[in-house]
Amino acid sequence: MNMKRRLIGSTVALAVLGALGYGFWVQYPAAKVGRACSGMLPTDPVLNLTGKSRWSVLGIHYEVVSGQSNRSFGAEPATRCEFDGATITIEPSDGARTGYATYTTDPDFPVPLNAGWTGFVSPGGGSATVLLSCRNWSETDGGGILVTVGAVSEHEAPKKADLDRVRTVTGAAQRAADRAGCETDLGAMDSLVAPDPVTESVPAAKASGTCEGMTSAATVRETAAAESPIEKCELVGDLKLLAHYGPYSDASPTARDGRYAGYDTPAGTEGSTVWTTAACEGALGTGFYHASPVEGSDRDLDKEPLTKAERADLAHFAQQSAARHGCDTPAALPRA
Repeated sequence: MNMKRRLIGSTVALAVLGALGYGFWVQYPAAKVGRACSGMLPTDPVLNLTGKSRWSVLGIHYEVVSGQSNRSFGAEPATRCEFDGATITIEPSDGARTGYATYTTDPDFPVPLNAGWTGFVSPGGGSATVLLSCRNWSETDGGGILVTVGAVSEHEAPKKADLDRVRTVTGAAQRAADRAGCETDLGAMDSLVAPDPVTESVPAAKASGTCEGMTSAATVRETAAAESPIEKCELVGDLKLLAHYGPYSDASPTARDGRYAGYDTPAGTEGSTVWTTAACEGALGTGFYHASPVEGSDRDLDKEPLTKAERADLAHFAQQSAARHGCDTPAALPRA
């Protein structure tokens, strides 16, 4: 009888300890990240970005909110996760809203990712983005996948925080593609670095990135030339030239729904914007290339049209960007 009681007591104790252990384990920050966003997040970069260790045991107050929408990419529902100081969204690229809203709140240059990824980091806004085209998807599958990481890390130096954003967004993109059966071209994971933000102007003649070949301004600000959903070249003191693709393109029919108007022709001028477009493949949709005055300028391009040299710069910028992304030749700019 004593033996039986001891066995029962031991079994109950083990059950209680197991339940306590399981309850304790599910509160680990690493376990919470692993369950969030349908298991599509890279654990270590997310923990680093939000100031936790994989071995942290105090996760009870580590808030994680995960939700899904009725939109889907492939067979997977669009999902959004919120952590302490970080928001991660994985959604179909066709008509996506999150990435555009995140970028437009950031005044800094979008800095292209490296290692073969189509994406960018916005250092000032604390965000990172990856856009994937899925060769085997129809339009009803969502076109592609857009992953956006918005995070303001108070736990790391800016350079380290940018690297963890890059690792988070690329890791989530890789997992999302695998889960959704997206046949795509992924970049490398082992050679990722934090992109250097643009901080200085350079002589136009020495530009080798997005402003290469510009002649209408003496100095420019640029980023490295790489595949990114957004590219920018600033003709210092005068104009900014931008290229937008996929969900960032104002010329996309899905992007225009209820939000944009006036870009119904391949090229044109409206107010202080001159634009041209090019047809692209996959999630890139319609490439939208445009020039407008820099912030603080009172120039109106309707009243003061682009000069011949400025028109040539916009055309050259558009052609270089379109070629880099495998798009058609941009439409001819409207006559001045």
